[in-house]
Amino acid sequence: MIAVTDLKKVYRQANRDIRALDGVTLSVPADSVHGVIGQSGAGKSTLVRCLALLDRPTSGSVEVNGVELTSVRANDLRRARRRLGLVFQHANLFDSRTVAANVAYPLELAGAERAGREAKVAGLLALVGLGDIGGAYPAQLSGGQRQRVGIARALATDPDVLLCDEPTSALDPSTTGEILELIAALKARLGLAVLVITHEMGVVKRICDSVSLLEHGLVIQSGTIVDVVGDFGSRLSENLIGLPPSATVDPALGATIEVLDTTGPGDVPALAAAGGSLGVDLPILAGTIEHLGGTTFHRLRVLVPRPLDPVEVVARLHSLGARAAVSGPASTAGVAR
Repeated sequence: MIAVTDLKKVYRQANRDIRALDGVTLSVPADSVHGVIGQSGAGKSTLVRCLALLDRPTSGSVEVNGVELTSVRANDLRRARRRLGLVFQHANLFDSRTVAANVAYPLELAGAERAGREAKVAGLLALVGLGDIGGAYPAQLSGGQRQRVGIARALATDPDVLLCDEPTSALDPSTTGEILELIAALKARLGLAVLVITHEMGVVKRICDSVSLLEHGLVIQSGTIVDVVGDFGSRLSENLIGLPPSATVDPALGATIEVLDTTGPGDVPALAAAGGSLGVDLPILAGTIEHLGGTTFHRLRVLVPRPLDPVEVVARLHSLGARAAVSGPASTAGVAR
């Protein structure tokens, strides 16, 4: 796993301090994918450079499986970086080297013997679906193939953590899907902790188990996908599973609640179970269904008819494993957030 604690990076520029990172804390367990999302200037590039030890943080710590990397002395830095695999936005391959030689480069730096390098490279290329193009050069590859080579190279030193810096932003939608599926498959197969830097919410929706929103060097919101989606009204919740507008309802009809439920094959939705146990219909005013990180989420705005107590309905939904909160009287049910 990778654990980042109170990471700060301050640059001195034109006689003033620029806080690129201002106390970033996050944790990514093994066999999981954590997305760090934010707009340009949020501090994402600085974060990945500090995590990869390409730039020394001003303060704070970066640990990989309990080993503190930020305290490593300069002459041991190359060895410490082997615990981290880095995937760049544009792959950054050596044009004068073949695909196989690009993947072998970290092994050469580590002093691996030639026979061992060749066997390792062959296995890595097969792993990323490029087993037959080791002799090709980067100029002969598509964008997706180049990124696969970059991923294979990042895995060459058997890292514990894979850092992906905007890995799909230069790719078309179809190729983006293929690369994200590959990253998810490698995470599961190798038990990697994967951190993905991105400005695309679609990447978070596709493969992330947890997410942090970075803004001006600060983590504004962070948590598992379930936690952030269940934080009704928050920016990540609205961006991941926003609710469409719903028609205005007469306040005399009752109150409104918001519900977040997850279901698998054969599961009875919590709202249906709650309504059945209470002996009432609970009309859905608006709803969104999203499949995120292997889980199907149902986010709903629901009318609780009078004289039923909305607090009682929320409690019943909680007992059934759903998240719910009273959102207001029916007069505000139609106001989009």
